[in-house]
Amino acid sequence: MKPFSLLVKPVGAACNLHCRYCFYADHAAGAMTPALFRQMLDSYLALPFAAKSIALQGGEPLLAAPEILAALGAAPLDKSIQTNGTLLTDAHARRFAAERWLVGVSLDGPRELNRLRGDSFDAVVRGIRALEAADVDYNLLTVVSQANVRHAARVYRYLRDTFRTRFHQYIECTAPCETIDGDEWGAFLVDLFDEWIKADAHTVSIRLFDSIVSQIVRGYPTQCSAADSCRQYLVVEHDGSVYPCDFHVRADLKLGNIQTHTWEELLASPVYRDFAAAKTAALPDACRTCEFRRFCQGDCPRNRRAGRPILCAGWKRFFAHALDRLAALV
Repeated sequence: MKPFSLLVKPVGAACNLHCRYCFYADHAAGAMTPALFRQMLDSYLALPFAAKSIALQGGEPLLAAPEILAALGAAPLDKSIQTNGTLLTDAHARRFAAERWLVGVSLDGPRELNRLRGDSFDAVVRGIRALEAADVDYNLLTVVSQANVRHAARVYRYLRDTFRTRFHQYIECTAPCETIDGDEWGAFLVDLFDEWIKADAHTVSIRLFDSIVSQIVRGYPTQCSAADSCRQYLVVEHDGSVYPCDFHVRADLKLGNIQTHTWEELLASPVYRDFAAAKTAALPDACRTCEFRRFCQGDCPRNRRAGRPILCAGWKRFFAHALDRLAALV
């Protein structure tokens, strides 16, 4: 069996914030029971491959039952959690440090550029300081929206100079509101790259740039959006339902349920097979002949409209601007 990771949503879409651009807000909220989580965890640990990982997401996964954090923390696998940061406490930070969690915290820049996340800024910063005090491995995730898309260098400098982490992730906002277009995305990436390349190329990790370097050196990306097939992980919702992708939790793409299906059955689902293959099968002709195809593969399917990648112009501008200098780093 080929190794795969799990993205688990123990409370579904339940969250203590109401971020304006949240793509998951219209999904169901609920609470995974500790017993169901334990069933899922034990069956996953029993699979015949060594490299296992589970990431908790939401909604806000810190709203989950404490028994879920405890069970995962004691498990012999890689564990991570993506949180809005507002509920992080010193106790959480000590646990995450002792159990070697990787923590992702969402922050879109300085206070005035974080406005789409409500009045959360001070609480997020307090949460990050708790992680730093406990020496937790953490990264920062920034959603690029209409609030900050024209301020790439400012956002980058703020995150770099204010917090201890040297791991950044920038995610484009393409639904449901505050969306950016291809020209805006390209300009953001170019400005971000130009600020980063000045002095930080060997000290600050930007996930997108790392993925492109991996493609140059090893021939494969580390970001699933740039892969040629959507078969990277499984999403487990709070009720045990399983889906192929965080951005495609839809009734027509439900693979089954961990209470009624084995992992082997879920992976062999025709729905999963067809979803995985559709990314390449549905590529428009312009993508098939594009000089940058190996770095993009037509972008994540969530960023396609009528079969065409809506950020194409931006990706092309960025690749033309940065690829040679990224290749020169290796």
